[in-house]
This record gives sequence, structure tokens and C-alpha cells, in this order.
Amino acid sequence: MRTCIRIISKITDVTGHVLMWFPWILTVIIVWELVMRNIFNRPTIWAHEISVMVFAVLTITSGAYALKERAHVNMDLFYTRLSDRGKAIVDIITSPAIFIFAGVLLWLGWEFAVRSYILQERSISTWNPVVWPVKFAIPFGAALLLLQGIAELLKNILTLIEGERKGV
Repeated sequence: MRTCIRIISKITDVTGHVLMWFPWILTVIIVWELVMRNIFNRPTIWAHEISVMVFAVLTITSGAYALKERAHVNMDLFYTRLSDRGKAIVDIITSPAIFIFAGVLLWLGWEFAVRSYILQERSISTWNPVVWPVKFAIPFGAALLLLQGIAELLKNILTLIEGERKGV
């Protein structure tokens, strides 16, 4: 069980460390566009759209890392007063919500992305890039969230067995 948790956590950590560069990429793109538009009077046709794409990938794929780091919204008023076992029980009871959400997102996101790939769907902008690579971020992010949800469930089961939360 611990090996499975460690493997999933490593995948999530690697993804999180790749994603941490995305805001910097966004910043460079936006600054480039601002300089080109306002200083050189030569706006780009791609900057706005690619910044939206980068932000979309960042948003949809960062959920697993947020789950691992416990960064999602929580009812801290009650939750922080619970023992480790109590927290594990609450987390186990609420974990089906993560599995249902991630499962539906994976299933529908996959259909959405595959349809986009088959049709070679393109943006309607002047730049006109293909959009299916961005759409594949939806099932990818959902799969990461599902995996991390499994790891969190396993951690909570271990907490119930051992009585306290331990680093895995």
C-alpha cells in the first residue's frame, strides 16, 4: 500500500514541478504581447490564445497536486478539531465525491478530446491552431486527480489502522 502511495505521489510531484513553470510561461507571453502591442505597435495574433491554452492546461492538470498538498477548500472550523482518525473518517466518507467527479471528467473529457482530434478541430481565431492537444489535458488531469484520490484514500485507511497520520 505504501509503495502504491509513493508511486502516485511521485507522479503527482513531477507533474506539479512541471506545472510550476506555467505561470512564468504565461507571464513571458503576456509581457511579450504588451511590449509588441504598446511599444512597437505590432500586436501578435497568437499571444492571447496561447495564454488561454496554457492557463487551461495549468488549471485542469493541477488539481491532483492541490489534493496531495491539501490545498483544496476544507471546513477547517470543524475539521481541524478532529483527531487524525476523525479526519481520516471524514476524508474517506467524502472521497467518493472525488472519484465520481474525476471519473465523469475522465470519461467525458476523453470523448471530448478524441472527437476534437478526429475532427482536427481548430480555433476560430486568426491564428487558427489545432485545439485537441489542449483538450487532452482534461482526461489527463482527471486521471491524475483519480490516481491522487486513490493515494489519499489509501493514506486515510493507513491512518485508521495505525491511529495517526504519518508521512508516506
